[in-house]
Parts: sequence; C-alpha cells; structure tokens
Amino acid sequence: VPCEQHYSPLSAPQPFTERGYCPAAAVGGAEPPPFTAFQFRGRLEGPDWRRLSAVDVGRVCREGDVAALQEHLEHVTFCSAERERCPHCQAPADPLLLKLLRLAQLCTEYLLHSQEYLSAQLRGLEDALRDALAQRDRLGEEVARRVQEVKALKEECRRRKKMIGTQQMMLEARASYHQCQLCEKAFMNYSFLQSHMQRRHPEESQIGMKAKTDKLQDEIDKLKEQLQLTKSQLEAEQQANMVRFSKVMVPFLLCCEELRNKANCIFLPIFVGFKDQRVKANIVLAMAV
Repeated sequence: VPCEQHYSPLSAPQPFTERGYCPAAAVGGAEPPPFTAFQFRGRLEGPDWRRLSAVDVGRVCREGDVAALQEHLEHVTFCSAERERCPHCQAPADPLLLKLLRLAQLCTEYLLHSQEYLSAQLRGLEDALRDALAQRDRLGEEVARRVQEVKALKEECRRRKKMIGTQQMMLEARASYHQCQLCEKAFMNYSFLQSHMQRRHPEESQIGMKAKTDKLQDEIDKLKEQLQLTKSQLEAEQQANMVRFSKVMVPFLLCCEELRNKANCIFLPIFVGFKDQRVKANIVLAMAV
C-alpha cells in the first residue's frame, strides 16, 4: 500500500459521494421486511499480497470470471490493511486510500448479508408456494370427487325419470281401456264392458263388479299419488344436488383466482428484485476488487 507521497489521487477512483444501497420496497407500497440484526465483522488478518498479485484483474474484467472473484471474496472482504506500510519508504499508508478500501469492504460485507437475507426470504416464499400448490391439488382432487358424485346423481336422476315415465305410460295405457276381470277381453269404454258382463258373466252381481271397480280405481289413485310423490322427491334431490355443487365449485374457483393473483403480485417482483440485487452485488464486488 503506497503512502501519501507515492499515492496519486488523480489516478485512483474517487470516493463515493451520492451512491448508496437501499432495499427495494415490497409489492403494493408495503414496507420492506425488517432485516435481521447485522453487525460488521472484525478484521485482523493482513492481506496476502502474494496471492493477490497472482490475480489478473484485467482478464477477470474481460472474461467476467466470477469464479475468480468468488475465490478471493472472503479474503479481500475481511482482510485488514491498517498496518500496511509503503514498500518504498516504509511510511504508513494513505488514510484516504485506506478509507476507500474499508468502505468497499463494508459495502461488500453488507451486500453479502443482503444476499443471504434475500435468499432466506426466497426460500420461505418457495415453501409458501409449495404449500399453496399442495392445497390447490387437494382442492382439485376434492372437486374431481364432487364432480364424480354429481355425475352419479345425474345418472340416478335419469334412471328414476325413465322409470317414472314408464310407470306413467303404463298408467295411461291402463286407463285407456277397460279389462274384463273374468276373461281376457278388453273394451274401449265402460258401457261395452257392462254389456259384456251381462251377456257372458251374468252370475257376477253388480255389487261385486262395483266393488272390484272401486278397488281398481283406488289402486290407480294410489299409483298416481306415488308417482307424484316420487316426482317431487326427484325434483327436490336434483335442486339440492345443484346447490351443493355450486357451493363446492364457487369457493374453489375463487381460491384458484386468489392464489394466482397472490403469486403474480408476490413472487414476480421478488424474483426481479432478487435478480437486480445480484447484478448490483456483482458490480460492487468487481469494483471493490
């Protein structure tokens, strides 16, 4: 390290004046997350001049050799040049140059701390993203199961509707003609049946025929009531199934939209900010070295 007499400030880089590092604000104007407690490390070990002299800074700049910077990062950042003297006259090093070196070391150490902090934040956000994706998968499985249940219920509704239609057709067909209870003959109206009973079955009394007819009519009325009840139950079940299906699908769609909006609002700016921080850190490290 040269002394004041052998150090020319015109040929050296000027100290920082208005440049500084500030963490980027969070998305949506929120305050940035608080940093963990940070303290600068002490520097006791002197520079390894032989090791540093072997580094070709021009080649590192031309080729962008980040591996070489990483190899010397720990030593350059945490070495101490306070006790170094000028190789020509053994005078103490220039205080301004030492201050520049110390500020560069402190900036580098702070950038390393910021990089570690952002990496920890990124890992936490990745864990939260994995949890959200797992929750989305679980909701997807639940919706798929509900969809299968709805399909099964629709199939059951179609089957019952077909059965009701068949029963209704049978009732209508049965009501369109009058069957003789004593033989296989059938007649278009009740008067023809009565004439047939009087001619072919005179032994059957009018009272007995009336009782049988009333019984048959009662059975028809019961079947009609049962048909109406089954139809009402089917409509109620179909309405309940539609309500339950809407209750399952609406929250799931809202949850998926909310997760997508949160992912777009949180992770994209974080990744962009983290990339910018890494680029700035590499630039500062290259300038410090």
